[in-house]
Amino acid sequence: TTMEFGELLKVFLLDLQSLFRRRVSAGSLTLPQVLLISIIPDDGIDMTALSKKLGVDNSTATRLIDKIIQNGWAIREKGTADKRMTLILLTAKGELLQNEIEDRIDELGEELNSAIPLEFRDENKEVLSSFHWQVSKLLLKNK
Repeated sequence: TTMEFGELLKVFLLDLQSLFRRRVSAGSLTLPQVLLISIIPDDGIDMTALSKKLGVDNSTATRLIDKIIQNGWAIREKGTADKRMTLILLTAKGELLQNEIEDRIDELGEELNSAIPLEFRDENKEVLSSFHWQVSKLLLKNK
């Protein structure tokens, strides 16, 4: 029997998380910390945008951020335009870690991509890109 699409999504997510935990979250980092550090842009991100990107509520994002700040990877800063806004910025130590995480993600991507026969690589990338687009549209619709 063929797997239903929902079931396929679930096992794909579980396997991808497992791979990320083993290959990207090496050391004392948790997967949520890895994802959090990897999405903080150079010019920082506000808490609301961060929560939305991670798909968690503000209190959960705050707990994650607190841990990252304790480890010296990020700082909180008041917004320049809006003092009520809190920006999260990576420290130099955090930027080094982010680069390390990105390198590990790239290595994993390369390894997976090179396992695909050459003639299917472009097509696979297009399918994955198209699938991501559909996921993004669904996220926007359900905000």
